[in-house]
Amino acid sequence: MIRISPVYPDNEQALDFIERVYTESFPVDERRDFDEVVRLLRENDDFAIALLCDEDTPVGFISYWPWSDFTYMEHFAIDSCCRGAGYGATAMTSLLHLLGKPAVLEVEKPDDELSRRRIRFYQRLGFVLSSRPYTQPPYSADRQPLELRLMSYGAIDLDQTFELVVTRIHNRVYGVE
Repeated sequence: MIRISPVYPDNEQALDFIERVYTESFPVDERRDFDEVVRLLRENDDFAIALLCDEDTPVGFISYWPWSDFTYMEHFAIDSCCRGAGYGATAMTSLLHLLGKPAVLEVEKPDDELSRRRIRFYQRLGFVLSSRPYTQPPYSADRQPLELRLMSYGAIDLDQTFELVVTRIHNRVYGVE
């Protein structure tokens, strides 16, 4: 049974686990410096991290931005030693149900089998892949922008709201005006 728990800036044990999984799971251009993640958690009420546990054992995390009309899922990772056990699908489905609103996330373009597999994972959960080009701004001056795609879940039509969604994500998540 997956348990989803909010992470607070003073929960060093959870943050140590999340930092390890975060840095192992995401290339440098796909993530912030972890001290920036902790600062956001401390200072930005729009930003949240959920620790995913099986009983009392941490298995992964999801960082997200729960706005009033949709949630932007920023980072989602299961510890490499726990992958393939169904934790990811169960955790994402549970969090989507708990939040009770549409969601948007970024994925790599379907250029290779690993990317296509990740996209199929989200599609099985009910996410829809947008065909529109999308660029993730760099997290900092020493990082590169990335050509990605957006996926949406629930009652949000990216064909109709694409520019609004992109503008909000770029402004609030990446600090791009």
